[in-house]
Amino acid sequence: MPKFSSCIMMMFTEHALPERVTAAADAGFPGVEIQRPYGEDLDDIRRRLDAAGIECTLLNTPYGETEATKFGRAAIPGEEANFLADLDTAMTHAEALACTRIHVMSGTMPAGAEPAAHRATLVSNMREASDRAAEKGITLHLEPLNHTDNPGYFLVGQAMGHDIADEIGRDNVKVQFDLYHTQMAEGFVADKIERFLAKSGYIQFAGVPGRHEPDFGEMHYPFIFRMLEEHGYDGWLGAEYKPRAGTLEGLGWAKAYGIG
Repeated sequence: MPKFSSCIMMMFTEHALPERVTAAADAGFPGVEIQRPYGEDLDDIRRRLDAAGIECTLLNTPYGETEATKFGRAAIPGEEANFLADLDTAMTHAEALACTRIHVMSGTMPAGAEPAAHRATLVSNMREASDRAAEKGITLHLEPLNHTDNPGYFLVGQAMGHDIADEIGRDNVKVQFDLYHTQMAEGFVADKIERFLAKSGYIQFAGVPGRHEPDFGEMHYPFIFRMLEEHGYDGWLGAEYKPRAGTLEGLGWAKAYGIG
């Protein structure tokens, strides 16, 4: 049976962020992603997680303030010290929420920039970051995004993500396999599952187009979820989508899995 986590930065937004933990648990989700818990009442969130008996499955490193760093800075030359400060912030929040996974945001490559320099920066930063994270039992994720939602983002495409992860060469650095971003960036999702699932650390999904519920559009998720299970994936499936209306009203897709 698939194990679903709700991204409460996008779902249950009719509630304040801490209350979304309880709302997701009440709907039947055994986990929640909290992309950016920064500035929130961590004690309240942790109490709600513990009371509901659910897990914080993932959070992201902070966003920066510039055009290059608005989606993170791990691959941005000259931002190395700021990146490590962001990592420390993320790990402090992860520990407070008993979360063992952090999505490290790579950042945006300016037009005309040299990709090799950004790649070298990402590899170097991630090696340092992985050593720090390993001391705390934290796994770091690299997630390829797409240029429609994130123009100029450095890391795009599953092959690129896995190639860079192989170059980093750390056991606690994994590739985050977002099915929505994969379909938007390159398509052929079933082929990517065949090629990359065994080395993927975490999966996310949303409907295409629109990034709404996975019950409409060009991706047939019952087939995809079944394919993941048949290939032995037993990790988290992060529901990272924007409900078309209310969150509960859009959970028809999840009823077959005991949610909603």
